Amino acid sequence: MKTTKLTALLLASALFAGTATGCLDNTDTSSKAPSPAVSSGNDAGLVEGEISTTPIGTIQLKGNIGDEFNENDMVFKLNSVIDADYIEDGNKFIFFDITIKNNTSKAYTLSTLNNFYLVLPDGSEEYSSIRTLLYARSTFSDKKYFPDPFDIPSNGQFSGVIGGFIINKDINDFTVCFFPTGDDPRNKEKVIRIDVAESDIQKPSADLLDRKS
Repeated sequence: MKTTKLTALLLASALFAGTATGCLDNTDTSSKAPSPAVSSGNDAGLVEGEISTTPIGTIQLKGNIGDEFNENDMVFKLNSVIDADYIEDGNKFIFFDITIKNNTSKAYTLSTLNNFYLVLPDGSEEYSSIRTLLYARSTFSDKKYFPDPFDIPSNGQFSGVIGGFIINKDINDFTVCFFPTGDDPRNKEKVIRIDVAESDIQKPSADLLDRKS
């Protein structure tokens, strides 16, 4: 399933990553969540090793897929979790269909790497991977999938598929975590946590796979 095409893209990733992924690193980024005191380097706007004075994840907001969370003048909704139906080295690729409303007069930019992470059943955490971005760029409709970083218009709304993450093919439940940072990428005191079960995970829709759409 697009293995040859994906392999070619991976060989070119060193050149491609710098222009297509914004604030993503050009290596896979699976790591522990940043501590409340020191940035992990995943925060847009922070340099490596810079001390962050903002508490991280101290306020947890729990909900379900389809719930709207109104925080920091933004409304976040996880519409669905998508299993790309692609297996690589015993792992699968996971993406999110999201909607974000910006209730301010200032546009801002978010990214999967800075704003999202997964908590797996064993308590470990996963951050986004550039390999999933390369796969999505070669597989999904450009009108449905948005690579990092993606823009949230002022007094407007963003809707689309973003991500993704690489997890073991046998993992079918996990927690999606989102920092509603708004226009301050370091504003991570609040974290939205949404538990996902196997029944919540969908396969890609026909319009997502339609490269001509």
